[in-house]
Amino acid sequence: MAENTTKHHSPVRPDTLLASVTVLLIVNLVQRSIGFGRGLLFGRWLDPDSLGQWDMAYCFLLLAAPVAVLGLPGSFGRYLERFRRRGQLGTFLKRTTLGTVSCAAIAFLVLVIGRREFAYRVFGDASQQYLMLLVACVLVAVILHHFLEAVFAGLRVFRIVSAMQFAQSMLFAAISLVLLVTWRCDAWSIVTGYGVACLLSAIGVLLWSRRRNWSTEPATAAESHRAFWPPLMQFAVWVWVTNLLSNLFSVIDRYMLVHYSGLSADESLALVGNYHASLMVPMILVSVANLLVGAMTPHLSHDWEVGDRRSVSHRLNLTLKLGFLGMFATGIGVLSFTPTLFHVAFEGKYDAGLFVLPWTLISCVWFSMLLISQTYVWCAEKTRHATLPLAIGLGGNIILNLLLLPRLGLQGAVMATALSTLLALLTQLLVNHRLGMQLDRGTLMLVAIPFALSQGLSTAIPWGGLITLAVVATPWVFTSRERSEIFNLVRERAGRWIPGIKPNLAGEGYSIDGR
Repeated sequence: MAENTTKHHSPVRPDTLLASVTVLLIVNLVQRSIGFGRGLLFGRWLDPDSLGQWDMAYCFLLLAAPVAVLGLPGSFGRYLERFRRRGQLGTFLKRTTLGTVSCAAIAFLVLVIGRREFAYRVFGDASQQYLMLLVACVLVAVILHHFLEAVFAGLRVFRIVSAMQFAQSMLFAAISLVLLVTWRCDAWSIVTGYGVACLLSAIGVLLWSRRRNWSTEPATAAESHRAFWPPLMQFAVWVWVTNLLSNLFSVIDRYMLVHYSGLSADESLALVGNYHASLMVPMILVSVANLLVGAMTPHLSHDWEVGDRRSVSHRLNLTLKLGFLGMFATGIGVLSFTPTLFHVAFEGKYDAGLFVLPWTLISCVWFSMLLISQTYVWCAEKTRHATLPLAIGLGGNIILNLLLLPRLGLQGAVMATALSTLLALLTQLLVNHRLGMQLDRGTLMLVAIPFALSQGLSTAIPWGGLITLAVVATPWVFTSRERSEIFNLVRERAGRWIPGIKPNLAGEGYSIDGR
């Protein structure tokens, strides 16, 4: 990916924001569909302990990849364009590539030398040292893949990022499923498939990029290392801390299950496998929240930049309310069809996962709302304030797991994660309020709604009826302004499909047949 100055290669231009968002949305939808189908087959073909092994290996890769390289690729979105405009893109890529390769090599050697200790930490069994060696090799491929994604994202060529992610997802599904059928029906095949998919995707984009000219400015003299590294690493280290907290928050419950459940390695991994199965459908809610954050952040940022802070608070409150209500309704639907999914698709192998499904749903709803609520600190350019809720939630998760896991097993671990996520969400809302966000009564009331899913449909449906009544007949949930906005939005959308419903151009809502 070094600079190419040959004249017959035209520079690659960045994508527009609209094109970037459109491509990312389409690719994400396809990827999630493929991933869901792949996950169903993994659950059907693998035993719970093998699925648990894969889940632990993936969690380790998710945690180790950014930690190993000190968050350096995380700085590309902030600094790569600056160096390209200075004509120093080649220098930037050479230095950061060397730094990343050095860190990856050190991480690989550490894992190889300490493979027995890491096997115990990850899988609860030191005899899995050879699987740990495979994970170490895959980690190198994952770091390469993430590095290239960060480079192209920094160059704002999101179609390439999307192509890499799509290729990796397709290759992972194809290779791992073939290996499960023809080689070993266990975690080895899935880990191998994941690593090979990352490597092939990275090699493909490297070969493609060699024929492109990435420099848009004349080359200039390189900065000294003393001027180059300090601002870059200061930003990267903060990204490193944020990623570490975020990833630990996401995976700590699995490690607590492996090491503090009081069970053997195989039994604890079987619990992790059941947990993985219970998360398969609810995690779709988190994916939707991530897409929603990406779509709404530019609009909130625009309001913030023009000084309309009240509008930012209003829009975020309304989004949180609609998010809680929409995900609660979705949760009722999930509770309705997942028993069939577990009994038919999974052949009844994950009954423990089905039992804890209501609490995994609750956890995913609260985590989704946490992601949405974080957009306020992004708009306020106070990103460090997003780490405090994660740190508090992480600490709460560990304490609650130590209390509940020995008594309740998998149910205790899932409840601990859900309650600690609620703690993180409430802390984030408090941080937002201290930064100027106006929280209204309806938002705070709806925070507790996911609790109604905890006992399954027997409590969710009656509470759903009460919530519907409160929304329709009282001002407790939506303000009059929010009701008007929702009503007008529904009329506007309906007007595109139902003849006779037209917008009132005078700005007084909508009328039938224009009267």
